[in-house]
Amino acid sequence: MDQDMILSQVVGGSLDAIAREMSATVTRTARSPLFNEAHDFTTGVFDLSGRKSRLVAQAPGCTLHLYAIVGAVDHLIDAFRYDLHPGDILLVNDPYHGGSHSLDWTIVMPVFYNRKPILLPAVRSHMGDNGGPVAGGYNPKSQDIWHDGLRIPPLKIYERGEKRQDVFDLIVANNRLSHWLEGDLDAMIGACKLAAGRIQQMLDQYGAEKMIGTIDNRISYTERRVRDEIASWPDGTYSAETYADHDFQGNHDIKVKATVTVTGSDLHIDFTGSSPQVDGFINSPLSNTTSFAFVGISTCCDEDIPINEGYMNPVTVTAPEGTVVNPVLPAPCGHATACVGAEIAEAVLLAIAECAPKRVGVNAHKLPLAYTNGVDEGGNQWVNLNFFGYTGGAGAAYQTDGWGLYPPVMTGVTLPSIEMNEIQYPSRVLRHEYVADFTGSGKWRGTPGLDVQIQHLDNSSTSVMMAGVRNTTKGFVGGHDAPSNKVIVNYGSENEQDVEETAFAIKMPPGGIIQFYRAGGGGWGDPFERDPELVLEDVKNGYVSIEAAEKEYGVIIDREDLSVNIDKTNRHRNSSKKKRMSD
Repeated sequence: MDQDMILSQVVGGSLDAIAREMSATVTRTARSPLFNEAHDFTTGVFDLSGRKSRLVAQAPGCTLHLYAIVGAVDHLIDAFRYDLHPGDILLVNDPYHGGSHSLDWTIVMPVFYNRKPILLPAVRSHMGDNGGPVAGGYNPKSQDIWHDGLRIPPLKIYERGEKRQDVFDLIVANNRLSHWLEGDLDAMIGACKLAAGRIQQMLDQYGAEKMIGTIDNRISYTERRVRDEIASWPDGTYSAETYADHDFQGNHDIKVKATVTVTGSDLHIDFTGSSPQVDGFINSPLSNTTSFAFVGISTCCDEDIPINEGYMNPVTVTAPEGTVVNPVLPAPCGHATACVGAEIAEAVLLAIAECAPKRVGVNAHKLPLAYTNGVDEGGNQWVNLNFFGYTGGAGAAYQTDGWGLYPPVMTGVTLPSIEMNEIQYPSRVLRHEYVADFTGSGKWRGTPGLDVQIQHLDNSSTSVMMAGVRNTTKGFVGGHDAPSNKVIVNYGSENEQDVEETAFAIKMPPGGIIQFYRAGGGGWGDPFERDPELVLEDVKNGYVSIEAAEKEYGVIIDREDLSVNIDKTNRHRNSSKKKRMSD
């Protein structure tokens, strides 16, 4: 038994290391800043010992890809189960074939042993463009899935080790960023080939039967840990609902409802009661919905639990067809990884808050998406997702203030270097700083909000998709909700425009500025229970004003020496508490 456990750790650790090496390979060899700077991709390894693939290892990456990649791998295997050969490499991006939105592409390479496909290294990446009507792929005027961009069903781009150049050329020709895309695809393929070589060495050393046995043990370990967590929650049924502001085509307050049922160590999530699918491009395909649901679950569990199929085994999901959480063809899905993905995770966590309040929090993904495109001096098109404008927004959790520059659903994404960003794009980051009183207050507060200015030096075009304006990021367990996001295009000019819901292809002259006010995250717990010394520290750091310290937290701070007046604070908090109880 001890030897089996040791071998399971060795094999599992090796597969984790392979996934991380794949991630490093993509980062260091890709051309697009989305890869080599922002790290907007995920690498993993799957096994194929049964009818369905199983996630066995995954490198830290873009967290919202966490389980969406599972559906894509399954659809690829289903399409080619009886036509897989050594050297085959598969590709898919179609939201209706296990994808999320068509900007996320998945590449898989089966590794064979004794003529059977055993393990599957995979890369899922957000591409800078995917064809379609608009540069960058986010099309707020999208009316069907074809308006979102090029649909790639399951296909082979390598067959028996030979590159299918005609297929490759077709894909590259249907992309505005072909000068990046070819290199990015090569980086993804190269990572899979490197992993395949490493995995083949392990199969030669241990044999398939022993490898699968150790993988079974590792998955069982993860499942036991997750089941132990769920079993600590009281049995019952818990419901919550939240709303997206709009679908960018006139429909407002799109509901996502989650009903969580805890039965022993089993957890069922039912999205019945969510809004019907909508006209706009926020509909969430099933794989995207399950991914955001599992992201919510994973944030409630200990971070040292290995990420693999064991996370999924205790959890089942119901998402009625024809709803915003499981649309039917040809509903558009281009923005689903932000909206309504954010609401899916939020609704799940709000429901879990009723039975496990100390385990929830931190989710905050209501991005004010504003992407800019243009043409450089060499005639090449460029698309800048303006990542600096999306930073911030992480909420609080039990005993933890919000931290970092990205919310948990994007924690694998790294903030690009400002200097490299200004080399790779004709842009300047003029401002990127915290703002006082711009987050959800609580016993533990959200990450402070940000004031960001991005200037583009050449003629450019910007489209904005607002979120979190009316239905802002929720606080938990009495914590206050986050404030509203705000974006202004052509800031400071006579053509300045404050975007209420969406702005499409706004022309910006050289020197045009986008102004982001990115709200912080939601709070956790009653703000009047926050340690006054922590409030004072926030005041000294510029996160909270003296006025907000009194209004939001009930803490009276003397201006002259910046100290807490304990007597006044206690009297103010007690009187406010009595008033709230009487109300």
